[in-house]
Amino acid sequence: MFTSMFRPLPQGRRSFLIGAGVAAASLPFIGAADAAEAETTSDISLSPPPNAVFDSPKGMLDTYIKLAGDISGKNYGGFYSGHAFAWIPGKMIQPLFGFTGFGLGSDRPQPDGSYHHFWHEVGFYTDLRTGKVLETWVNPLNGVKCDVMPISNRSVNLTFSAHYPDPAMLAKLGYHIMNQNFANPDDPTHPYGLPYSVIGDQLSVFADSVGVVPNPLTPAVWKAASTGPTISVGEFYMVTGSRRAALDPAVTNVPSTGSWTRLGPYLPWMMMGEAPGHLFYRSTTKKITGPSALPKSLVAYTEKTYPEWLEFPNDFSVPIESSWEVYKRTHTPPA
Repeated sequence: MFTSMFRPLPQGRRSFLIGAGVAAASLPFIGAADAAEAETTSDISLSPPPNAVFDSPKGMLDTYIKLAGDISGKNYGGFYSGHAFAWIPGKMIQPLFGFTGFGLGSDRPQPDGSYHHFWHEVGFYTDLRTGKVLETWVNPLNGVKCDVMPISNRSVNLTFSAHYPDPAMLAKLGYHIMNQNFANPDDPTHPYGLPYSVIGDQLSVFADSVGVVPNPLTPAVWKAASTGPTISVGEFYMVTGSRRAALDPAVTNVPSTGSWTRLGPYLPWMMMGEAPGHLFYRSTTKKITGPSALPKSLVAYTEKTYPEWLEFPNDFSVPIESSWEVYKRTHTPPA
């Protein structure tokens, strides 16, 4: 499937967060031990029955990549489409615009059991009424006419591994990431693990990225384009496919659909500055074989604006950029 549309974390994030597959590095929850001692539970567990494949680090890694991509290394893509809303404390949630896009890539197996994930993605914001691509937009929250910047992440390359890096190292760099191995958060080896749900043959795996990271757009320099010194963001993925296919060792690619939800700051081009509130996104996703499976109108607009995004990526050395970093590279700070 597609990977995260917005990249507030640097290259280090890409070595441990799985997008469209994104999985967070293992950091203990604040107060988790105290909460565990205080809570009471029934004798009945509503979690799926134990499974030797899904409950092992390498097994879950392979399962997730089967659902989100292809463990054989073959090319695939991901389509996404949804809407974004403004959430301001004390006010009704307000729809702002739609968005539609896609990513292309592959997951190439390595001798040590890890995968090199090659990926790039593009997306366009759309008018709520007509569905047409927005090139300028009057922000109803502040009245400012904005030049809309499409999503154009030229690289989302990373390495998928059965173990996460040391969270203490990440904290020293200023990156505080939620632990998503809910069932085994304190293992010092930081094993890869994702929560999942099973009903009949339907397997759903949840891969979330939640953290607080430095903002590349410092408020003193970027003013209205900056929402503050840090970015607090959460991206929540779900990918769903056949349980039987995922468990079949002969299957490398499980057809899947899913969802992507995000809570994060206003986008730089919205010119919101440090005004209170956040953007809330929700979308549907679908794994595809490639550009031929995309809506013709989306392909046509991409050919006109970002034709290179219609080719599968092959360069693993291209640096990763978030939408904030792309904005910083392509714009000049105000005088």
